[in-house]
Amino acid sequence: MKLKLSKNHLPTSKAWQVLTPLEKYYDEVDGIDTVWGLGVQNSIIVQNAVNQDRNWLFTDMPYWNRYDPSRPNDEFHWRTCVNNIHCNNVFNLPNDRCKHIELKEWTTDGEYILVAPSSSGIHNLLGTPNWTKETVAKLQTLTDLPIKIRNKPRKNGTSGPHVADVHLQEDFSKAKFVVTSCSIVGVESVIAGIPTFCEPQAACAPVSNTDIFSLKPKYPDRQMWLNTLSYHQWTPREIDSGRFASEFKQLYPEVFK
Repeated sequence: MKLKLSKNHLPTSKAWQVLTPLEKYYDEVDGIDTVWGLGVQNSIIVQNAVNQDRNWLFTDMPYWNRYDPSRPNDEFHWRTCVNNIHCNNVFNLPNDRCKHIELKEWTTDGEYILVAPSSSGIHNLLGTPNWTKETVAKLQTLTDLPIKIRNKPRKNGTSGPHVADVHLQEDFSKAKFVVTSCSIVGVESVIAGIPTFCEPQAACAPVSNTDIFSLKPKYPDRQMWLNTLSYHQWTPREIDSGRFASEFKQLYPEVFK
């Protein structure tokens, strides 16, 4: 495995929790572009790789066991995806890394549609900078259900569930559907059994309806999808041990030769 790491983060950035163990694979010449998040010029690196049809590795917040600064001594997972900001393919993989997650039964009732936009950086990458406004406006012409918007929680210079004023489960409690562009909220809603609609680039795409405005829910089997996501997030210890590299060489032999 050869990676060309983008190291343009502040020394205090949580990005180093995943970039530091990945440094053992650093290769300035032959490594594939590797970024954490889309900030600090990383969106340009990603867009150039896409435009030039080059392989790239994207790291960011995981699908579960997310970094929480209130628990500094815990070990957290970090998302690792090849040639995409999310893993939206399904591999034949075991459930050894997600046995603790219970897939709830699909729901068929609810009182409103919960819209969960991604960040502006993601929407810009998708070429849909006005995704939230346009999506809500279109939905309002298609349904009489109330629409509730849950923006990505941000506070005190950081973001994520630990700074949310309203817990996600509260917003889920009476949601009939969840609509998202690429937010990890879509992963959590599928796990919670709420029919979900999303863009094709989203992690929940294989088990959601990517025809958002059809408002026709899908209720697919989710276990292999969940197994796949569990193999696309790793702890620093797993990266440092070589397990991440070993697994990805098997999953992506054409990329990591």
